[in-house]
Order: sequence, then structure tokens, then C-alpha cells
Amino acid sequence: MNLKAIGQLIAERRRAKALTLSELAAEARVGRSTLAALEAGTLAELGLEKVGRICAAVDLVLEARPLELDRPILAHRHLTERAGRALTKAAIDDIITRGDTQAWRALVRAMRADGSGRIARRVREVTQVLARHDERARAFAAILPKLVRKQPVRR
Repeated sequence: MNLKAIGQLIAERRRAKALTLSELAAEARVGRSTLAALEAGTLAELGLEKVGRICAAVDLVLEARPLELDRPILAHRHLTERAGRALTKAAIDDIITRGDTQAWRALVRAMRADGSGRIARRVREVTQVLARHDERARAFAAILPKLVRKQPVRR
């Protein structure tokens, strides 16, 4: 994720919280023009501390993790035979953004096994939101319709 994408996220969150540029700038202790440039995507550089304060003011979290994962950061215990109610939107987000292809396959299996369609709805909702800003989520979103239509995924 680059500074332009972070600026877009901040702008979305600021508007959702009904804050003006001046209000958010004051809360984050940055200049209004700096914040405006960040949101517009025209700011070439901004210190991590300032970005962190702005993000915190709109309830966003900065996260550092390896670009390439050799395995999921968290064990996807949500993808057991009893996934149903335990498969929250947060768990789905984790699986899509941090999981490997095995985790994605297990998520598709859970979607197919859920007769109510609740998991599939959650997966579509989370994927739609994540795909706006996350490359892995865009990749998952692109293949999801094909995966769901196909016959059961091999284990």
C-alpha cells in the first residue's frame, strides 16, 4: 500500500466520521494543507509518525508484515469442520489477506458446506471492501466466482 492509497482510506474514514479537514488536522496535529494533499494523493512524502497520528484519529491501524508469506501468520482455526458461526468477517479478512492458497481453498469449502449462504454472503461483503485497497483481495475477488461454481475443491 502506498501513500496515495492510505490518503484515500483516510479521506473515506474522515467523511464517514463526518469530520472536516480542519477538525481532523487539529486532532492529528498536522496542517490542514498537509492533510488535504495526503487525501488528494499529491503528497510525495510524509513521516510515519504523522501518518500514524492521522490514521489513529480515524480509527485506522498501520500494519507492517512481510510482503510474501510462506504460510499464514495466524493459524486459520476458523476453517475447521465446524466453521459456521466462528467464521466472522474479521476471520475472513485474515484468511483473504494473510492466508495462502490452502486457506483460500478451505474458505471456499466452508462456503460450499454452509447451507444457509451466510458464509458466502460474508465472504462477498469482505472481499468487496478489501479489493478496493488490497492486491491479494483483488486476486481472490477475481477467482472467487470461478471457485464457487466449480465442483468441490480437493483437500
